[in-house]
Amino acid sequence: MDEIGFTLFLIILAVAIIIFVAKGFHTVPESSVRLVERLGKYNRTFRPGINFLIPFIEKLKIPDITTYDRDPTDPENSKTKMRYLVNNSGDIPLFEILLDPPAFDAISSDNAIVFPDAVLQFRIVDPVKATYEVENLGMALYTLLMTTLRQEVGIRSADEIIVSRQAIGATVREALEEASSPWGTVISRVEIEEIRFDKEVTAALSDQRVKELEGRAVVAESEKKRESLIIDAEASKKAIILAAEAKFEQEKLEAEADYLKASRVLEGQAKGTEALAMALEKNPQAVVALEALKAQIEVAKAIGASNNTLIIPEETAGIFGALKSISKVLDFKVSDKS
Repeated sequence: MDEIGFTLFLIILAVAIIIFVAKGFHTVPESSVRLVERLGKYNRTFRPGINFLIPFIEKLKIPDITTYDRDPTDPENSKTKMRYLVNNSGDIPLFEILLDPPAFDAISSDNAIVFPDAVLQFRIVDPVKATYEVENLGMALYTLLMTTLRQEVGIRSADEIIVSRQAIGATVREALEEASSPWGTVISRVEIEEIRFDKEVTAALSDQRVKELEGRAVVAESEKKRESLIIDAEASKKAIILAAEAKFEQEKLEAEADYLKASRVLEGQAKGTEALAMALEKNPQAVVALEALKAQIEVAKAIGASNNTLIIPEETAGIFGALKSISKVLDFKVSDKS
């Protein structure tokens, strides 16, 4: 081999070595990992930073992990589209992933067609399980979400579904956590954004809602009248009680006044009797004078009541008394002479 050929060989070898080395170096971005397979079998995981693999013997695994989402610039009007989470370099994301699946229908227990709109958020915590334990993690989660939601809707009536969105979301989350744990994922949250019905069911529910509101209005009006009657009755009752209490207080005061008057009369009589007793104790002859006074009072009453009673002055009564005495003496003497 001449010198030119040898130089060319060295150049080719150097280029091959450079390509070989360059192909072996891999830079993994933050919040991502890469899986390395050696001869078709999982070997190790590349973490964020610079990593090296052996070309032609080792290769990166690019799993199929999809999700559903909408255009973030106009999520209300955009359609849900499927998107692959793992790029051509094999970067598996470790951050939280939003799964906003397309609408699907379900049937309630009363045969109403329901369109639940659910949103799922999950995180890959074990990339190896998420790659090798399930064929497509995103599709599996979507199918599981749809199946579980249909089961929860199927055991409830349309009225129960309307008021049970939070309960349905919590039940679906528990079911997804249990089923997806072997897949190396964690379910962060499940929310039921909207529950729609077909037009006929929506119209029927609207009419029922109107009737319920009208019924509540009637009940509220009845309760208002009832409370008004109760208030009036309570006021009348209180007025009667207050009148009775006022009458009782008045009678009580009158009775107390009568009692005080009677007590004072009795007290006066008692004091008069006590004074009379003391006076008689000091002067017993006062009894005769008192009796004479009482007799004079009775005589005066009799005279006032008689029509032929003659009132004689005290002095005349004395003269008649003297004459009567002389008459008695004369009669005595005449009797002796006989």
